[in-house]
Amino acid sequence: MSLLCLIPSLVLLGFLLCAYLMARALLRPTPPSPPDSPERYGLAFESVQFLSRDGLRLDGWWIPAARTTARTVIICHGREGSRERELPHAQTLHKAGFNVLMFDFRAHGRSEGQYVTFGMYEKDDLLGALDFLAARGIQRAGVLGFSLGATTAIITAAITDRIAALVAEGAVARLKQTLARRLWRYGVPLPLGWLLAAWALVFAATITRGRIDQVDAVRWIPHIQAPILLIHGAADDLISAAEVAELSVRSGSRAVVWQVAGAAHHQASQVAGAAFAQHVCAWFEQYLPETP
Repeated sequence: MSLLCLIPSLVLLGFLLCAYLMARALLRPTPPSPPDSPERYGLAFESVQFLSRDGLRLDGWWIPAARTTARTVIICHGREGSRERELPHAQTLHKAGFNVLMFDFRAHGRSEGQYVTFGMYEKDDLLGALDFLAARGIQRAGVLGFSLGATTAIITAAITDRIAALVAEGAVARLKQTLARRLWRYGVPLPLGWLLAAWALVFAATITRGRIDQVDAVRWIPHIQAPILLIHGAADDLISAAEVAELSVRSGSRAVVWQVAGAAHHQASQVAGAAFAQHVCAWFEQYLPETP
């Protein structure tokens, strides 16, 4: 067989190798963000551990409100980092009178876990957090989620009524498109990026033994009964405004979209400042129950 005849096979093998390496990169554990503590923000807290629904040990912080209340918000961090990154939001919510639970998702920070699965198994982590609260007498809670955390919150809210209200910034409507856009950042044409993303998810599903291709928020949001505030950065090059609008439409009348001009992915709070805090706190004040 001539070298010329081998070229198509070599190209295919090279493509599949790239897709496999991309899958491994997507699934790799994320180390903790730079060390930080609620104490630096003037917050009294308790270091806690609890189990995900599938038995992984998760590490977190319980930050009780200054006065006794059942109004509680779980903060769910994004893919790049751990709970430390979201401490300013914990401070804001605490000042507004809420209890706050923060934790590291599986394969993030100080929690157990072998793979990041973009919500497929992280939903079991959030369900574990809700179980932790139930053991403390809090039956329903709000969730503030960012990127991975936003997608996970949407998936979880679709399968339990224990999430009373949801704020989601940067939720991934369709994972393949988002991954293709990330590759486009590095100069990969979108059609090729889409193919690479599709095959990377095939490999990821094989490695994790789960349907990671079904974590798209558009699949889950129609089944949510809780009120949803969707926050979108107008300069987000990973999640389009059209996708956020589709999420809103698919939610029926339960979702409201707030678009932040000039904000990139997971940057709305930095750009909007006090307005971000006002929107989030007002949403939870309106929809979270005062009683367990």
